[in-house]
Amino acid sequence: MSHDNTKSLNVVIGGINIPVKVTPSEEMEVEEVVEKINTKLKEIQMRYPGKDLAEALAMTLLAISFERETERKNYPDQEELKNDFDQVDELLEKLLK
Repeated sequence: MSHDNTKSLNVVIGGINIPVKVTPSEEMEVEEVVEKINTKLKEIQMRYPGKDLAEALAMTLLAISFERETERKNYPDQEELKNDFDQVDELLEKLLK
């Protein structure tokens, strides 16, 4: 990641502000990940109301990681396909500049 092409982005996860440096092409993906984390966190907090934020965040991390690992095992070529799309995206960005 080139430092001259980054911007600061403040994201909020579970009420915690987190400053992140992203490239323009990463910004939407980061926002989608943050939304997914917050959605899963809210589900866990509703399901287990007595858990404190740290426990709920740990449970969220475990749940999302488990989902991702299951997807990776069920669709092993998905990562390769994503890399191919990333390469196409990079080429399109270069062509449009």
